[in-house]
Amino acid sequence: MKKRLLAFLLAVSIAVSMLVMPASAAGNNTAVQFAITLGAMDSEQSGALDAAVTRGAFARMLTSYSTYRESVSSQGAVGTLYTDLPGSSAWAPYVRIAVQQGWMNGYTDGSFRPNNAVTLEEACTAVLKLMGYKMTDLSGAFPNAQLNKAGELGLRAGLDRRQGEAMNYEDCAVLLYNALTANNASGSAYGTTLGFTVSNGQVDGSTILLSSLKGPFVASESTVLPFVPASVYRNDKVSGSAELNKYDVYYYSESLKTLWVYTRRAAGRITEVSPSASAPASITVAGTSYTLGSTAIASQVSSLNGGGVGQVVTLLLGMNNVAAGIITGEEADEVFYGVVQSSARNLIDEDNSADVLQTVKVLCTDGLAREVNVDKSLNFPTGWLVEVRVSPEGESVEKINQRSVSGTVNENATALGDRALADDVQILDTSTGGVAGTVRPSRLSGVNLKASDVRYYTTNPQGQIDKLILNDVTGDLWHYGVLDDVKNIATNYSTLLSAIEAQPGDGTIDTDAVVSQVKSIMVPTTTEILWGVISGDILSTAWERLTSNTGALLGLGFQQIAKITGTPFSQIFNFIGSGATYIGYVRGQQVSLSTSIKYPVLAGGIAVCQETTGAVRNMVQLMPMKIDKVGAASVLSSKGERFEMDDDTQVYLWYKGQYYYTKLTSVNSDDYYLTGWYDNFGCAAGKKVRIIVAVKKD
Repeated sequence: MKKRLLAFLLAVSIAVSMLVMPASAAGNNTAVQFAITLGAMDSEQSGALDAAVTRGAFARMLTSYSTYRESVSSQGAVGTLYTDLPGSSAWAPYVRIAVQQGWMNGYTDGSFRPNNAVTLEEACTAVLKLMGYKMTDLSGAFPNAQLNKAGELGLRAGLDRRQGEAMNYEDCAVLLYNALTANNASGSAYGTTLGFTVSNGQVDGSTILLSSLKGPFVASESTVLPFVPASVYRNDKVSGSAELNKYDVYYYSESLKTLWVYTRRAAGRITEVSPSASAPASITVAGTSYTLGSTAIASQVSSLNGGGVGQVVTLLLGMNNVAAGIITGEEADEVFYGVVQSSARNLIDEDNSADVLQTVKVLCTDGLAREVNVDKSLNFPTGWLVEVRVSPEGESVEKINQRSVSGTVNENATALGDRALADDVQILDTSTGGVAGTVRPSRLSGVNLKASDVRYYTTNPQGQIDKLILNDVTGDLWHYGVLDDVKNIATNYSTLLSAIEAQPGDGTIDTDAVVSQVKSIMVPTTTEILWGVISGDILSTAWERLTSNTGALLGLGFQQIAKITGTPFSQIFNFIGSGATYIGYVRGQQVSLSTSIKYPVLAGGIAVCQETTGAVRNMVQLMPMKIDKVGAASVLSSKGERFEMDDDTQVYLWYKGQYYYTKLTSVNSDDYYLTGWYDNFGCAAGKKVRIIVAVKKD
C-alpha cells in the first residue's frame, strides 16, 4: 500500500510542489514546510517564525532531521538530565538524544540552559556534528572553523545571520534544509541517509508525506475533520472547498493542514476476482481491474460472505484509483455519461449452449473506460453519447440526446457563462469518431463555447455544471507531427495533368479550366516550398489557400460528377479517390499512414484525426508562422502576435530535408530560424503551437 501511495504522491507534484525545490529557489517556505512535516516545529512555532529558537527547541529540530526521530517516544521520562532540565520536561527526550549522539553538550556547571537562544555558531556546529563531521578535523579554532566549514558546504545559504546572533525558527529551518542537500562526512547528500531522494540540489519531499498522511477514510453525512485545512485537493485538482459529502474518500495531513478528497466511482457487475474468490485482492468491474485497499473491503466481495462474480457494486475510489470503500444493494445506483468507443459481438459457449454477447465500451467523463454487456440486438455506433446506468438489478446503456449550453469560461475556469462549474467538474472532449479525453478546467480559461461546442452537460443539486461533454473543442484529440514524404502526390499530380492534356474529352469540357483548378489546389511538395515557409517567402494567406481543407479537393470532382462524359473527370475522380501513403514523424518516431483519399497536406506540421481503431478520419495542414521570441509557455510571432504552446509541443531540427527530434532548450530565436505550426481548423480552445521547426542560421 505504501508503494501505491508513494507513486501517487510523486505523480501529484502540485500537492508537494513546495517540497521539491531548493530553498534558495522556492524561498524559505520550502524549508519551513519540511520542518513542519518532519515534526521539527508545531503549529504555534510555525506561526511565530521570527521567535528565537531555544536550545531545547533546537534539540527537537536536530532529532527530527535524524534517523532517531522515530525513537523519541522510547526515551522515557525517568531521572534528571541536567540541573535545569528534569526528565518530565517536554524537551527531555530530544535533549537526551542530542547529547548522547554528541550533537549538543551541557555546561560544566551541570546545566543545559534549555531556554537560552541558539546562536549561529552553535547551530552550525550542531548541524555539522549531525552530519558526521568531527570538529578536530576542521581547520582553525571555534567558531571560525565551524562557520567557515558551514559556508563551504552551503549550510549558510539564505541565512542573514552573523556570529553571536540568535537564530529564529525560519533560520533554523533553512539551515537544516540546506543540510539535506549538502554532503555529509562520508561524501554523500545527508538527506539520502534519511531516506529522501536528493538530486541536483533538490530534495524530493514526497516520501515525508507518508509519515503524516492519514487515510483513506470514507465520509459519512456527519464527518468533521480534526483541523481546518489550508489546502484542499479534489480529485487531484486544487479546490477552494473542504466540503465532504457522504461516500467521499478522503486523506489528510494534519501537520501540513492539507486535505485530499476523491469523488470517483466505479460501478457495475463484478466479472472477475483475483487471486481467489475467497480472498480477493483485486476485482474487475465494467472491464477494469481495481485493487482492493483493505481486508475489510475484500471481505465484502469474498465468496465466503456471498459476494464475488456477478455481484453489482459501486467502488469508492481513492488515491491511484484504489478501492477505499464499497457500496452494495440499493445504494449502489450510479449514472455515468460518456461516448461510445467500440461495440463488439462475440460468440460465447456456456453449458453447451452457443450465443452472441455484445459488449459496449464507453469512455466516461471521469476518465474511466467502462465495458458493459448489452442486448445483442441493439446498435451502439462509435461516437454516440450514452449514459451508463448501474442499479442493483444490473447495468444498462442508453443513448442520450444533445443538451447544449453556451458562454465564455471565466479566467479562473470556475464558471461557463452565468453557470458555475462545480469544484469537481468532469470535462470530456470528444470526436464523432469516438476518440475522447478528459480536460482540466483551466484548459478552457477564457474560451468562448458556442452551443455546437457542447454536446451534453449535467448539473448537481446546487445548479452547478458537474459534467460537461465537448465537441472537439481543444484540438488535443488530434495527433500532430511533421510530414516527410508526399512524393507520390507530386508524381500522381504530374500523371493526372498529362492524362487530361492528352485526352481532352468530347469537347463539352473546358479542359484548361479543369487543369487550372487542379493546379490551384495540388502543388508538388518540394524542399523549396518548406524553405519558403521557414524563410517567410510564402505568406500565411497563400499557405492557407493552398491547404484550406479536403473539401476543396473533393468538390472539384463532385461539382462535375453529373457531367463525367469524358476521360478528364474520371481521371480526376480516380486520382482523388485512390488514396495515398503519408510518411512523417510523431514525437521523433517515423510513422506511415495509408488513407483511402488524398488530403491537401504539403509539408511541415500536420494534424491527423483518427478513429478509435487508428484509421485516419481526416488530415489537415497546420498553419505556419515565424517565431520571434520564445517564452515559458508561449511564443511571439514576427508580427507581434502571441501564441500559446501545447503542453506537448514537438520540436524538430530541420537540416537538408531531414527532421531531427530535439528539445526547445537546445534551440533559440537568435541562432535558429524558428517556425511554429499551429492548429487553425476551428477548435474553440485550439490555435496552439503544436510543432516547432528549427533551422540553424549558418
